[in-house]
Amino acid sequence: MNSYSRLLYFVRPYYKRMIFAVFCMIVAAAAYLVVPWLIKNVVDQVLQDKNMFMLNLIVGSIILIFLIRGFATYGQTYNMSYIGQRVIIDVREAIFKHLQRLSLSYFDRRKTGVIMSNLTNDVSALQSAVVDNLISLITESVTLIGSLVSMLLIDWKLTLVTFITVPMVLIIINVFGKKLRLAGHDVQGRIADITALLQEVISAIRVVKSFAREGFEVKRFEVENQNNFNAVIKATKLTSLLSPMVEFSAAIAVAVILWYGGYSVVTGTITAGSLIAFLI
Repeated sequence: MNSYSRLLYFVRPYYKRMIFAVFCMIVAAAAYLVVPWLIKNVVDQVLQDKNMFMLNLIVGSIILIFLIRGFATYGQTYNMSYIGQRVIIDVREAIFKHLQRLSLSYFDRRKTGVIMSNLTNDVSALQSAVVDNLISLITESVTLIGSLVSMLLIDWKLTLVTFITVPMVLIIINVFGKKLRLAGHDVQGRIADITALLQEVISAIRVVKSFAREGFEVKRFEVENQNNFNAVIKATKLTSLLSPMVEFSAAIAVAVILWYGGYSVVTGTITAGSLIAFLI
């Protein structure tokens, strides 16, 4: 939590642009949620009444909605990317200024390559936290709340059935999320080790050649490179497992909804349009 608080300190100067980006996210998410209701009207009213005027109106509305959603998505992506890049610049400058004030003993205790890696690779990783993760968090939160309200309005019983698989998905995400964070830290550490080794060897290349240590340094680099490969593969395995497990849980939810929803349509509890809108 402390890390996010410090990150917020660097985001604060751009709060106006952040507010506009969040507004665009809300508009984009809201536009997406309107479409199922329009499709519901097509199935329940237009197709039954053969009302061409209503069909043209709904089709035109869908085109307009996606046009608005396109502009909103552009606004959120551009502004969040701008904020992310500005934060990276500000953090790098703050770290560089801080390094100038540190004592020589600090640099004696640490490898130059590790310090350089912290200033370049680790700071660049912030872009993912500021841009990708924040966009996903806000957009998915708005979409989730809006979807929940829409689902409850369509049929509250069907909504309760959907919640059966929610605990399973949350447990999977929580378990894999912790492992992925640890794997990510390991990858960053391995990259720092490679950078440190490269800096060390290149800066002392005359000594390496004088003592004919090229083969020894190649072996050292191969070890560090393999360690980095192992760390990346470990993270990739976790990511590769997470997606199919979440999809399988979602498939169970869809199967349950289809069965109960289909039963409700057959018995006349809800309309076919409501079921389609619920699934969308």
